Amino acid sequence: MITRQHAVRLHIGTTGPGLFYNRQLSSAKRLWLRVGGQYIAYRQPIRVNVSSESYITVDPDFMIGLAQAGLMWQPFRRGSFYLAGGLGYTWHPHLGAVVTTDKKLNLGGLELLPEDVGTVSLAVRWRPVVGYFGFGFGRPVPRRRWGVGVELGAFYLGRPRVDLAYEGFLETTNLSEQVPVVERNLSNYRYLPSLNFTLTYRLP
Repeated sequence: MITRQHAVRLHIGTTGPGLFYNRQLSSAKRLWLRVGGQYIAYRQPIRVNVSSESYITVDPDFMIGLAQAGLMWQPFRRGSFYLAGGLGYTWHPHLGAVVTTDKKLNLGGLELLPEDVGTVSLAVRWRPVVGYFGFGFGRPVPRRRWGVGVELGAFYLGRPRVDLAYEGFLETTNLSEQVPVVERNLSNYRYLPSLNFTLTYRLP
């Protein structure tokens, strides 16, 4: 009976910290199952000065949460190089921001009350199911108890969609007509690069 080796792996990188489980699939120890996820978020309000006496508040909605499942394949029997691929699901497939102000704005002599400025909400959305491909160095299950490595890859997000909502003085403009133009300009931004440093613990 073949004893399947397995390990847990910590990822620290551009798509946030994550935890994965690696398990041997082939008797040659070259094909491995990988399941896990990563998470990172930033939602602290940002104050942007527009003059010496006025400012706007930007409330970012930045969050990357990914549950992933895929395979790791070592093309060479010896060595730590591997290829990785799979699918991911993100329960928050958008990045956005809400812009408001609670004080009168002075824009080059033009004064706007908070109710005139209103609220501007902008979001860029992708589909929730994403693909992933990457490569790295570091054995899926280390020979000793601990192992370190690095992995570089990219998620395929699909074509982005722009959602824009606003009230106040912007309602008198044709800003919404520019959304299709912005979407066309963003149409090539379909990939999210990912760089991770890994720490792997071999399970008994």
